[in-house]
Amino acid sequence: IFRWLQPNRPAPRLRWTPTVRPTYGPREALPEDARRRALLRGVAWYRRSRLLVNGSWRHLVDEAEKYPDRVGPAPSSRLPYGDGRHGILEGFSSQVRYDGSQPVRWYLRADCAGESAMACALAGLVSQDSGWFAVASNLLDFLYFGSNLQQGPRANPDSPSYGLLGWDTRPRGVGIYYGDDNARAVLGTLAAAAVLGPSRWDEAALRVILANFRTTGPSGFRLRRIEEPDLQKNGWKYYWRRNVTHFSPHYQSWIWACYLWLYDKTKYRPLLERAEAGIRRMMQAYPDRWNWNESMSLERARMLLPLAWLVRVEDTPEHRRWLRRIADDLLAVQAPCGAIREQLGPEGNGRHTPPESNEEYGQHEASLVQENGDPVADMLYTSNFALVSLTEAAAATGDARLAEATERLADFLVRIQVRSEAHPELDGAWFRALDYRRWEYWASSADAGWGAWTAETGWSQAWILAGLALHELGTNFWDLTASSKIARHFERYRKMMLQN
Repeated sequence: IFRWLQPNRPAPRLRWTPTVRPTYGPREALPEDARRRALLRGVAWYRRSRLLVNGSWRHLVDEAEKYPDRVGPAPSSRLPYGDGRHGILEGFSSQVRYDGSQPVRWYLRADCAGESAMACALAGLVSQDSGWFAVASNLLDFLYFGSNLQQGPRANPDSPSYGLLGWDTRPRGVGIYYGDDNARAVLGTLAAAAVLGPSRWDEAALRVILANFRTTGPSGFRLRRIEEPDLQKNGWKYYWRRNVTHFSPHYQSWIWACYLWLYDKTKYRPLLERAEAGIRRMMQAYPDRWNWNESMSLERARMLLPLAWLVRVEDTPEHRRWLRRIADDLLAVQAPCGAIREQLGPEGNGRHTPPESNEEYGQHEASLVQENGDPVADMLYTSNFALVSLTEAAAATGDARLAEATERLADFLVRIQVRSEAHPELDGAWFRALDYRRWEYWASSADAGWGAWTAETGWSQAWILAGLALHELGTNFWDLTASSKIARHFERYRKMMLQN
């Protein structure tokens, strides 16, 4: 542009400090307590962003129905932040306005509440700040008792949707059930409960797991999404007996992890059998028949968790081979800086693929990369989940190589945490995308609603914070939750929910 404006003069060198930028450079020496600092800044973001809803402005959530896809102006920094009793908003949309501000997604989602409770509880444990324990406790109370997410037909023992968590609190959204969203909400619950002590949420969490389990078919798979009218019409036994397959770890794998976790606590054999059946078929289909969403990196990162916990409950050479194969392929795209590169999967199997024309750009969900080799990491779908998955895989196997890869990924995430004095509502967050060669928040932003500059309270923030906290505490999810007393409620709910 400068050469066009001034063809006979050299272009000036431009130097500036971006108002929103990564906290550390790619080769900058990290402070010894860098992870702790990132953790504390990251959990403080929940308050600073005003994404924790305060009762004095709870009405704004309902009024957000007027915005397209409920994406509207962010809560003012002059408003008081909440304490979890009224839930937490989904996060910042990726639109960047002329003044650098970004709108907010005004949804109260079940997964975001459960995941954020986990992050707050773990951060409170690391920092010994009881205020975060209160927020975590309030978020779980909101999730299970203070909202409609597990109420209505989901609280009726005679209803086939008994125990399920609705997608979000809107009348339409509360009757939508994704197994993966339920899985992440309940995993967040289990981690938070392990920190908070004697758990009044054990029965609610158990109902979530069993409600998903009884809508899982004999092959170990659930439908990607089930809706309330269909469930009421068909009944849960229809899904329990229906033999379906769906080779997408993004949708299937973490609910398997929940079944394996509960099997370890109860020794109820069908939990292991259906989870192992699904995992076995998934590994037989790998990689050519996998249905990948935004990328294959995503699918591998998600698959690692149930494979790690399968080794925990049945440590066989075959199960270790499965884990090693997925881990090897995931680490094959880990860059020296620790970033995990997004990689597209087999052609024809993609659900959210790169746009093939300018007209198609921004019309549907899409990958951050246009083609394989683009140096982009994804903190919404891949690296966030990989941090915890790799931690669990390393702990289950004792593989030093996996532990080292986890350390490099953790340091990468610490480096790229958002730093901004001009936009304190973004400071401490993690954006979805980073180009690790440019070291900028940059990628193909073709994804409709979930572009490069999205900052998500649950999926991104919570799992990155959980991974950093587990490292600070010198533990892992499996060991953290090992003393759960959830099994004391199992037999009663088994008889209530699984009578065939």
